[in-house]
Amino acid sequence: MYQISGSEAFWAFALIDFGFLSVAVIASRLVGPRKPNKIKNTTYECGQDPFGEARSFRLTGISRYFGYAVAFFALDAFAWMILTSALSFQMSSELVSMIAIYTFIIFAGIAYFLVEKDKLVN
Repeated sequence: MYQISGSEAFWAFALIDFGFLSVAVIASRLVGPRKPNKIKNTTYECGQDPFGEARSFRLTGISRYFGYAVAFFALDAFAWMILTSALSFQMSSELVSMIAIYTFIIFAGIAYFLVEKDKLVN
């Protein structure tokens, strides 16, 4: 019985995948309807008529939630740090002091965010 190596299996899968992809694209071009009109050729804007230029608008919607994203990632990293250090049974005094410093820095950042939240979010 013939066994294929890892690289042969990868290339066989890649060729089969490329073959199916090619057949699907060609079949959709041959079978699918293509009747372009003015509405179908416009940019999709969630059902609204597009207006203006995309680069002329400020990104207020995205920056409005930036502060929350920063707070989430800070707390997420904090949670992973605490969870991984809690799983370590041999916690030295150096590790405990580093965790304490890290905890202080994270809580100082979160306290700053909570105090300045109205300025950062709006």
